[in-house]
Amino acid sequence: MTRKKTKADAAQADAVTTTTEIPIESPVETTTAVEEPAPEAALPKKGKKGSKKKATADVTTLADLAAGYLAHMEEVGKSDGTISSYRMELKTAAAELGEETPIADLTPGRVQTFFDSVRVTKLRSGRAKAKPSIDKTRRVLRLALTWAVEAGLIEKAPLPEPVPAK
Repeated sequence: MTRKKTKADAAQADAVTTTTEIPIESPVETTTAVEEPAPEAALPKKGKKGSKKKATADVTTLADLAAGYLAHMEEVGKSDGTISSYRMELKTAAAELGEETPIADLTPGRVQTFFDSVRVTKLRSGRAKAKPSIDKTRRVLRLALTWAVEAGLIEKAPLPEPVPAK
């Protein structure tokens, strides 16, 4: 299985490198070449998708969280099907909680309300969704919020306490 070439791969291939010779201490005088990364000016500018903006919790919205988490999944090599599926689940969360809602404003209670909402637990017909479908929707938001903590976007994920198994 081959991995799809990303913009980052293309940028890395296009980057100009310089060579510096460094003497090696040995009885015989020899030198070896060491590649140094190209100066910053030679590298292509990153677009919105690949840029790392300095994130602060008070300006990072659910839409930003979704975009960042999906970009992260692409960077680590998740399949297009997985990324597409997670995108749909994150759209559901953004539609229910509000795309422009700052993630710093989310509370465990608000996330629990989303987890228990009709949009998560019921089909359009009104019948209950299958448990694996409900669990997946909840899991995707939980993983995105956990990633936000690891990425330094928020200090603590606003996740409700797990319900003990019966």
